[in-house]
Amino acid sequence: MKNRIPAFAVLLILLPLSSVQSQQGFDRWLKQKEGARIEPFVMLQLWANYSMGEEVYDASDKTFKPVDDRFNVLLRRGRFGIKAQPYEGLHFTLAAAFDGIGKDVLTGMIGSANNLSSPKFYIWDAFLQWKVGKNAEAFNLVGGYFRPQLSRESITSGWSVNSMEKAMSQTYIRQHLTGTGPGRALGINLGGLILPEGKKWGLNYNFGMFNPVYQSNSGNSTGSRFSPLLVGRVVVYLGDPEQTKYGIGYDINYFGARKGLSLGAGASWQGPTGLFEKSYAASADLLFNWGPLNLDGEWNWMWRDDNFAQTGHLRAGYNLIAGKRYFIEPAFMIMNFNGASDLAGQAAAAAVGVSSGRETTFDAGLNWYLNRKNLKIMLHYTWHQADAGEAEGTPFTGNTYFNESGVGAIHRGNWIGLGLNALF
Repeated sequence: MKNRIPAFAVLLILLPLSSVQSQQGFDRWLKQKEGARIEPFVMLQLWANYSMGEEVYDASDKTFKPVDDRFNVLLRRGRFGIKAQPYEGLHFTLAAAFDGIGKDVLTGMIGSANNLSSPKFYIWDAFLQWKVGKNAEAFNLVGGYFRPQLSRESITSGWSVNSMEKAMSQTYIRQHLTGTGPGRALGINLGGLILPEGKKWGLNYNFGMFNPVYQSNSGNSTGSRFSPLLVGRVVVYLGDPEQTKYGIGYDINYFGARKGLSLGAGASWQGPTGLFEKSYAASADLLFNWGPLNLDGEWNWMWRDDNFAQTGHLRAGYNLIAGKRYFIEPAFMIMNFNGASDLAGQAAAAAVGVSSGRETTFDAGLNWYLNRKNLKIMLHYTWHQADAGEAEGTPFTGNTYFNESGVGAIHRGNWIGLGLNALF
């Protein structure tokens, strides 16, 4: 035993030295991409609107009473973030949001107000994207805080749509999937592009698993029961593809450069949580670009326990070039939501976080593109129709027409808006 102790001590000394030598000669570390740098970006939507016909429920005499028509200037959306590709095939995006600054809650516009003495600044997107293998566009892993890839309108940026405001069908499907209006959740997604060379067709696919937390434990848990949210979407391209490089953001207006049709279909599933026994959805969508014509739409079917609702939109725009200088697009959109209209169905829907009643929104206006979507001026008129079903005349708050955060039951007004969208 005495002879073994010096040998053991020598071994302890030699092993670290050997390890240092082997690390100095190791040449398989992943190299950073040459010239890689962090790129900041800023995105702003500065809008002004005039609202008409808004009504607020007065509990004292159980009627809806009109409020004054009003002019309102607001930062509808704001983003600040960074993105980079530090290694070949590995990207990251981090974006913060500051939406609704200056919004008067008694205007007809959708979206929460953000009017604290110091407005809130919060995380909007935070994800990594890794291109896997040699055929980098075919296999991509995305992980972090981002939108589950279902519903074309939900996964298309508010800077890319050609209505002034996004179709609020996105709000219904986002709340159905994640329990929140922003529609983000932590998760992981496998997706890619299959674009056969020389062929006039292609395929885009996404399959993801997420863990939205809903309402339990102050909005930080699904409750004592847990089931992940499973989401999948496949898009077939006929003609020119939407994308030649894979990403989880989408466009609508290709400014005449695309002649193609995209047909998408998707579905989601989630089992028992503290809020419901089962929740699932199906979705179909299209995008058609042909020269100056841009047409997009979708329809979503949503089930949660014994409750059912559906929502979607159809939108069209047409690019006009005036005097070889002005790129103008007249556009029109209709959005519709249909849920339970009887009192029992509406109560059951509310118990599991499902919207109800009916709502239709119309948008018509002009877009003036000064530098594609990077700088755009808009003039639009938005008006609404809605039906509370058997809850008519009560303080019903079952959908976005009848509910305003911080106010309660309303009849949402119509509005005309002038807006500037800018990306830097």
